[in-house]
Amino acid sequence: MKIRHSLSIALTALGARKSRTFLSSLGIVIGIASVIIMVAIGKGSQKEVMDIIAGMGENLITINAGEMKVRGGQLRLTGNVSTLKPEDVKAIVDDVPGVELAVPFEIKQMQVKFEEASVETSIGGSYPDYQSVRNYSVARGRFFEERDVKTANRVGVIGETAIKNLFGDQDPLDQTIRVQRVPIKIIGVLDRKGLDSNGLDQDDIILIPLTTLQRRLSNQTFITTIFAKATRREVIPGVIADITDLLRERHKLSEGKEDDFTIISQLEMEEMKRETSEMFTRLIVGVAGISLVVGGIGILAVLLVSVKERTREIGVRRAVGASRWDVVNQFILESIVIGCFGGFTGIALGVGITLGMAEWGNWTLVLDWNAVFYATGACILIGVVFGMYPALKASRLDPMKALTVE
Repeated sequence: MKIRHSLSIALTALGARKSRTFLSSLGIVIGIASVIIMVAIGKGSQKEVMDIIAGMGENLITINAGEMKVRGGQLRLTGNVSTLKPEDVKAIVDDVPGVELAVPFEIKQMQVKFEEASVETSIGGSYPDYQSVRNYSVARGRFFEERDVKTANRVGVIGETAIKNLFGDQDPLDQTIRVQRVPIKIIGVLDRKGLDSNGLDQDDIILIPLTTLQRRLSNQTFITTIFAKATRREVIPGVIADITDLLRERHKLSEGKEDDFTIISQLEMEEMKRETSEMFTRLIVGVAGISLVVGGIGILAVLLVSVKERTREIGVRRAVGASRWDVVNQFILESIVIGCFGGFTGIALGVGITLGMAEWGNWTLVLDWNAVFYATGACILIGVVFGMYPALKASRLDPMKALTVE
């Protein structure tokens, strides 16, 4: 009953000063809404990255020749990059349990011409299974086949961005382009893939048989990348260990000598991107959380003013039998009410904006209900923490002196 009575007094006191109450809670409103929206943006970006990585290939394991190092924000090959051979691919498929498919891959930036158009684009060489390993699909036409690889046939399939750059509005199917004066017939159009995890356009590419690239365009026998597809996610760590042992044996690397290749799994890529995304989310939430502190300071200032203005009222309450704890309860309840009012308004605003932007805006936002739950707790905590000092100050007023204040 005492708490209910104190709450009634608190609501009456705050209702008598509506503008001040609203302004004091404004920092909480902005802070809570910002936290919810920022967490949704962070979760949304993380989901986008995870979708991109999943789209690169299911249970994908990437073996690169040489050593991979981060340079300029992107992974770059360093050291000897001619250590992998197409024969390594066959050995991985035949000798490593848990590998469903494996394909070699080589990519070059080359000048491509069609009629008057001339652009530089990526020319990728591989085997027919590349579309299964890397989740590429053909929208129209066909992918190159095993016989095209055996005969180094001059055919290729083209991505959406390369089509726009080379053909404009023309249909690329059955057209012949020239790559370094070598004619390549377009036999298929790839479905859109979008950006990869490094922000590179996966649609700005023309895929051709690896033998065509090696014999007719680049005149090389080595490859820089092997893509392997594991049967299940659970076996990926074991597959990586087996591939490492196999390649070290095939490349005659003695014990103590460093690998001349680098293996990156889909699991590692997901973990790296997840850690980066979570760190970014924590950073922006921390920045948004500053406004919660500012809002708490606003509550503190308003209650200190309220204590000064209501000194006589406090004296009267103490004179008629109210204890110090009753006065503390009253002012802490006022602080909690302000915090909760601002918090619930901020939650409604944050959830509304998040759902609105996800529904009607070109945004990928994921509403995290844990953030809403923690925001509710933060409202009460802010009310208690920042209301404690004014409440204690009010409770320590001398009743006799308080009654004499005009």
